[in-house]
Amino acid sequence: MLHKHYDENDVDAVTASFADPFSWVGAGEEEYCTGLENVLNVFRQFAGKVPKCNLTDEHYDVIEVADSIYVCSGRLWVTTDQSTNIYLRVHQRITTVFRKIDGELKCNHLHLSNPYVEMVPGDVGFPTAMAKHSYDYLQECLKEKQHEIDSQSMVLNSIYDTVPCSIIRFARKHDGAYELLFANRGTADLMGIPVDDVQLIDWSAGYCPFMDEADAKRLADLMEGLRVPGDHASAVCQVRRRGGDSIYVNSVNTFISSDERGDIIQKIVFDITERIMVEKSLARMSYEDGLTHLYNRTKFSQELDDESYADVEQLGIAYFDINGLKAMNDQKGHAAGDDLICRTARHISEAFSGSTYRIGGDEFVVIDSESDEDEFRSQVEQSLKLMHDDGIEIAVGCSWRSKPCSILEQFDEADRLMYRDKSAFYSSKLHDRRRRQ
Repeated sequence: MLHKHYDENDVDAVTASFADPFSWVGAGEEEYCTGLENVLNVFRQFAGKVPKCNLTDEHYDVIEVADSIYVCSGRLWVTTDQSTNIYLRVHQRITTVFRKIDGELKCNHLHLSNPYVEMVPGDVGFPTAMAKHSYDYLQECLKEKQHEIDSQSMVLNSIYDTVPCSIIRFARKHDGAYELLFANRGTADLMGIPVDDVQLIDWSAGYCPFMDEADAKRLADLMEGLRVPGDHASAVCQVRRRGGDSIYVNSVNTFISSDERGDIIQKIVFDITERIMVEKSLARMSYEDGLTHLYNRTKFSQELDDESYADVEQLGIAYFDINGLKAMNDQKGHAAGDDLICRTARHISEAFSGSTYRIGGDEFVVIDSESDEDEFRSQVEQSLKLMHDDGIEIAVGCSWRSKPCSILEQFDEADRLMYRDKSAFYSSKLHDRRRRQ
């Protein structure tokens, strides 16, 4: 009966042996009832109310007071199971009266007690020993729970310290400042500093001071936008490590919870430098001329569609076209022609501070929005001299304007001037392609 009551809270199993007449005295001050139906109604109220308990040190004695009438008395320890989050351990006593009817034992009396019977010599007015037992039990449970927590923390710390990324937790205060709560070993590795120095860094802004200023401002705005648990935001940022080298990181920031410390924000930071470098390399390859390594026609077409050139203060366009490439290919082969193209590209790039594009087999365009007119035209002359000294014949057309500028109109103007120069070159008697050798 005790195990059905405390272990399983199975009211039907407990009352299955109750018989009329019946009397019951419970452990509580008001728990007293007689009459089978009255007692059954009381016990039905126990369903789902008794927390799971464990019974230990059980001892019972039975005496036969009359023919087939038995008195069973005993005592036991009743301890709440830790799963209940109730911490109580009491010494309980029980007395029952059974009689045998048609070979089956039926219960007519049940008496449970524990409150003040727990008082022992030395207790005055209150069962101090029972309270001490419960306190000791609570301490044992707390110690066991703390051991479980410590073990879990050791495992988690081991994981946190071996993962190849930075894991950081902050408490965001009411004034918006951040307090560092936790940082794993990967945080120090990411920044290239000793582990002990992580705590010495100023984290009040919610990120390390090694970050690029523009990226830091952008990340701060994203973190400010984390308002409720579950909110998250990520950003790719550049970080200059203490050793001087720069890396790219992906910072994933999540609002975890709020407590007395403030808003708990977790940051997981991955080093994505290799990925960024690959992406930049692929982007460069998509815009790079394979022979000269200048920008290609695709990149130039994007520049022509870029509306931002309308707002620049000045713009210079230089259009170059090699004279005699076809003859070079016909006479000396395409390897010699490729060499001529590469030498031309090199001389243009050496002379100009602007961006240079190879837009055709022997055609090059320079877009310069930094130089003033004198500097721009000086760079054109410098490139022509470099090519002349290298034996390269070139046709060129230039267009320069101060604001308002138009990259499309200026490209068309440079195109016309280049073909005028090319026509003049081939129309001269010395370079007449119709002249027989």
